[in-house]
Amino acid sequence: MPSITLRELAALAGCSHATVSLALRKHPRISAETRERILKLARETGYSRDPVVASLMTQLRTTKRNRSFEKIALLSYWDTPDAWRTSPHDTTGFQGACSRAAELGYEIEEFWGKAPGITSQRLSKILHTRGIRGLIVGPLPRPWGHVSLNWTHFAAVAIGNTVVRPGLHRVIHSQSQGMSLALRSLKHQGYERIGFTSLIDQSRRVNQGWLAAYLLHSFEQPAKLRVPPLILKSWNREEYRRWLEKHKPDAIVSNYDVPLHFLSDLGLRVPEDMAFASLDRMHETDPYAGIDQLRGKMFGAAVDLLVSLIEGNQFGLSEHPKIVHFEGVWKAGPTVKKKIAVS
Repeated sequence: MPSITLRELAALAGCSHATVSLALRKHPRISAETRERILKLARETGYSRDPVVASLMTQLRTTKRNRSFEKIALLSYWDTPDAWRTSPHDTTGFQGACSRAAELGYEIEEFWGKAPGITSQRLSKILHTRGIRGLIVGPLPRPWGHVSLNWTHFAAVAIGNTVVRPGLHRVIHSQSQGMSLALRSLKHQGYERIGFTSLIDQSRRVNQGWLAAYLLHSFEQPAKLRVPPLILKSWNREEYRRWLEKHKPDAIVSNYDVPLHFLSDLGLRVPEDMAFASLDRMHETDPYAGIDQLRGKMFGAAVDLLVSLIEGNQFGLSEHPKIVHFEGVWKAGPTVKKKIAVS
């Protein structure tokens, strides 16, 4: 049976087609009672939107917005307002977010959530008064954080896993995919005893994603090829040396470059004596092989998700928040070369 049109649904509801259109998109301008009545009628009559018309309306709204960009707030909670700029992860991500937002007719503006005198209530009021409807919550300086706002007024997307409360929509690098790709790439080059080292705090920041994938990989290896991970509270060259001597890996993976420098300090040649691959390769000029997390594109994906929430009038906390896993890519570098098998 053909679906009824929007105008036919409006006639049945006794409302204008504009009111019905807003109600179907759960716009706050329409009362909750009217929204529920129209949504119920739509379900009962089998109404479904025309995807061609919906696409056209999105283009029209975007074209109109491009004449006067709507603001998206990027919230940072570092200890100082510009501390996040010392992190190449965040600066690269910020540039990617700004670029994608401009393409969609939006503009990114930074807000420091820990400014003196700023409470969650006051920040919420400032953002709402300025007509800002979309928020990107940047990575927190410490894991397992909590961000308080009056979420009712906003669509919000978090970057990474550091915000554990409330449960926001989020975009994260898929650490399990990154680790698996690094291990496969090293094995393809002939490395067999691959070790993983990182810090406890960093492992928590990524919800143990790297460690979980590494342990699964180890479980699938013959016992003689397994290397237990070295997860430290802080970097300790002597502990690192003992780990190397005891387990004799032929390659190391880490999200830090400190283990690479330790290898040089210990008189080991890279990659002749031991290969090294980074799980977080930031720039094309980085002097090592590893995983490029594509931070700029990942933040751009957060903008895509946020805009879809704004244009769908999905404000407030969701009962079932979306999580977008963004995959990285392997980049070759001088710290990994084809390993020659010894007969």
